[in-house]
Amino acid sequence: MARRLQPRYSQAIMISFDKSQLVEKELQDKISLWMLRTIINLGGHKEFIDNNKYFSKDEIAYYLDAGQYVDMDTDEYSRQDPIDILKRNLMKLEKRKRFSSSKILTKNIRQLSKLMNLNIYEEQILEFSILIHQYELLEDTLDWIGNSLTSAQVKSIIGKVLNIPVKYVNNAFSTQSKFSKSSILTIDKGSSNAIKRKLDPISDEFFDNMLNLDEDISVMIRDSVRPCNKGNLNLKDYTHIKKDIDILIPYLESTINSKQSGVNILLYGLPGTGKTELSKTIAKTIKTKLFEISYADEDDEAIDGKKRLKAYKTAQALLVNQKTILMYDEAEDIFESSGGGFFAPPTRQRDKAWINRVLETNTIPTIWITNNIDSIDNALVRRFDMSIEVPIPTKDKRAQIIKTYSGDLLDKKTIEAMVLHNDIAPALISSTAKVVNSIDVDDKDKAFTQILNNTLKAQGHKEVKESLKSSSDLPAVYNPNFINTTTNLEELTAGIKKTNNARICLYGAAGTGKSAFGKYIAKTLDKPVILKKVSDLQSKWVGECEKNIANAFEEAKEEKAVLIFDEVDSFLQDRTNAKASWEVSQVNEMLVQMENFDGIFIATTNLMDNLDKASLRRFDLKLEFDYLKPIQAWEMFLSYCKDLKLRKPAISFKSSIEALRHLTPGDFAAIVRQNRFRPIKSIKDFITRLEDEIKVKNVDTSRKMGFIV
Repeated sequence: MARRLQPRYSQAIMISFDKSQLVEKELQDKISLWMLRTIINLGGHKEFIDNNKYFSKDEIAYYLDAGQYVDMDTDEYSRQDPIDILKRNLMKLEKRKRFSSSKILTKNIRQLSKLMNLNIYEEQILEFSILIHQYELLEDTLDWIGNSLTSAQVKSIIGKVLNIPVKYVNNAFSTQSKFSKSSILTIDKGSSNAIKRKLDPISDEFFDNMLNLDEDISVMIRDSVRPCNKGNLNLKDYTHIKKDIDILIPYLESTINSKQSGVNILLYGLPGTGKTELSKTIAKTIKTKLFEISYADEDDEAIDGKKRLKAYKTAQALLVNQKTILMYDEAEDIFESSGGGFFAPPTRQRDKAWINRVLETNTIPTIWITNNIDSIDNALVRRFDMSIEVPIPTKDKRAQIIKTYSGDLLDKKTIEAMVLHNDIAPALISSTAKVVNSIDVDDKDKAFTQILNNTLKAQGHKEVKESLKSSSDLPAVYNPNFINTTTNLEELTAGIKKTNNARICLYGAAGTGKSAFGKYIAKTLDKPVILKKVSDLQSKWVGECEKNIANAFEEAKEEKAVLIFDEVDSFLQDRTNAKASWEVSQVNEMLVQMENFDGIFIATTNLMDNLDKASLRRFDLKLEFDYLKPIQAWEMFLSYCKDLKLRKPAISFKSSIEALRHLTPGDFAAIVRQNRFRPIKSIKDFITRLEDEIKVKNVDTSRKMGFIV
């Protein structure tokens, strides 16, 4: 009795598909044709018959019966030679000129073909590659050919399965092909593997999207290239690099309109300085789309540099007709130098020529972003049209950004303390605000500062201190007449105000008022103060100190501030005594910056004899600050007694004060700080504490004798 044979494993069959099966009805005949060609034309029939995991031999013919049910006696059917039936079905399918396909896939391939100008063979190869990555049945059939295929064998198989002359397959995968240039589809030239593994798409998600999403092509590559939002900042937030932006924006506008190729911009600087936000702001300003080369997939897993470069090449091919800018953030993953072992050349050197081609031939303007400019070879840096450093914003700008990002979380005092911290970048404020806004705490200001300090500490920076006084604050009792020097300081300040330019070295014992006088100049001239100490500038990284020195001078220039370097002897040591190259380079950097600085620079030191001789010529004035004269000590004592609300000292105390030697304004300041937790009880108590301050100095009062060399 004739009966209709039914398949055993629905997932593996293309014939009597039901709703639970994976291959769409419109694709059945096309995939059947490819499978039949694989089995008959590529010598896979023996392995198929002997080793297939789905059917017995008497069911094989039915398995690939071109979508037809077989009505015959079971015994008669089993007596048929399976190969004869397969060949007969192959001939029947090949007589057909057209095969239906997935409507969505067909539409997406046409959309892609229009963008990339693909030929008919490239369209067929792309469709085949997508389907083999999606359907296990087709993959398994092709695996019967072998699992250790070379690139040449893969091309030959594709030609025979799709009935395409092999020369067109070779052209489709050549180094200059549209597939290769866009990285949409390449053949893995590494170790031998099965055909599916050898056909390497930009991503599996891309193939899946092509088969299932009825969207614009930009959506198809969203796991690799993502559209960016417009960002939160404006050009006015980047006034500290206004000169660069004023050149950059017209240049990008011009090159986008003219569709100029090879346009690349490099933005570099410390993490969190706003490089990514600047890219968004630029795109918003020139009214163009901004797409980011993803550094994480949809599962938030990191994407390596090789895959990101493939995504970059794909974006260049698929977004070329849109008014677009690309952003490649964290570019260290392709530019960073890494050793290749004892005998292999460094990666950067080995790939330099290839990267050069990428930078010369890109069709869409690209903004490359890195936190580590030192990781990029100088030969590559010059390939960029513009290289722009994005530094930490100036104090005024930092204040605006902190207020913008923190909202109403911080009081005025905390903001003032944060503004003084040069290592607080906009991104750090933004991330901290996000945490604080998401929790319910009574003191959000305190929580904000704690979270921020934890991050700063982890980065190796000093913490924000809420009680930190402004660096421009003078002592409560300040009078230039209390400074023991040979020059009238009020007249000197008036002269500096007229010229607005001076390089002064103030030297002398600790506490004699050197830094305070620099602040006095700034206050008198109504200028901000930038005070740099050794801890602000030194770094454990070679070359970082020089950068910090240069940045300090640049910051002072931008803010039109009085720049004070405390303990400058740390950076101007006599080079004849240098033991390391970095000691020399720090001095050289200081000298260059001093020479070129057109502002007010105050250097202070307790060790004048240690300064490099060349630095002395760079200073317009070298001025010694000495211990207080007796009359100055008395007048200062009276002023502080009044400030501390002590009774007016009797004249009998004058001799006690004037008898004190080696007294400095810094001694008075130290005792005032003590007063916060150890209140001064009386005039005598005040004098006793001054005596104690002098004792710990251990000053050598003996006269030096002999010859001076």
